[in-house]
Amino acid sequence: MIDSIHACVDLLHVGYHVKDEYDPIILNVYHCLKVEGKNDEKYMLHIDSVLNKSIHDLDETEIYTYITYVFEKENFVPYFLKSVIESGLFKELLLRYLSLKESDSLQCIKLNRSLISKWHYASVSEEVAQNLTISASGRVYLTRYIMTKEGVKPLKTQQSSISKEAAYNILEAISNLDLESKEVEDNGWQLKMYKSVGGKNRLVKTIEHDAKNPNGLNERIRSILPFEHLFVFGGSYYSWEKM
Repeated sequence: MIDSIHACVDLLHVGYHVKDEYDPIILNVYHCLKVEGKNDEKYMLHIDSVLNKSIHDLDETEIYTYITYVFEKENFVPYFLKSVIESGLFKELLLRYLSLKESDSLQCIKLNRSLISKWHYASVSEEVAQNLTISASGRVYLTRYIMTKEGVKPLKTQQSSISKEAAYNILEAISNLDLESKEVEDNGWQLKMYKSVGGKNRLVKTIEHDAKNPNGLNERIRSILPFEHLFVFGGSYYSWEKM
């Protein structure tokens, strides 16, 4: 559901105009709503109270009622959906839904794995730390740190993107980690977790740990992100540990 709404909002952001037929991305919103059983089959009993509210005051259930009403009325009043889209109301409705859902979900994580405490084992150009950022928008950033004759130096940050669905799946898995912070004995990792608060990403939790690969996440993340030799929650500058 949330992936279909993200895709629809992206379409509306670029100034979508209805032509002869609705874009499948638009229709997929209601399809996903029905597949997940969230459409309001008794919307006629509820819609009057929903229409009397500002969209910004609607709760999640009322948004489902509103979406059901818009798509079902299209069956009786041709191009009713078009009028709702072109007035901007449909986009407002979807953005309200995202604001409700995403305030409770991770919007960004920053994962640092540092092996700097073992720097004396590293030779020049060995990689001894990584900072990895994954955002719900699909933007990903990786900064690598290497040993030089002058000490540890960062390389240029690499940037790329993945699908919002893939980003959501990673963040969801990380949000479900059942780990508490503990004293890091040797070469552990630090995970910072951010949620949307007041429209901005705010730090809500920090975990420091020395466990490797919680819940088997390493390979899952490495298979999705377009970077080579990610430390993630485990690994070191030894090639057999970071592959």
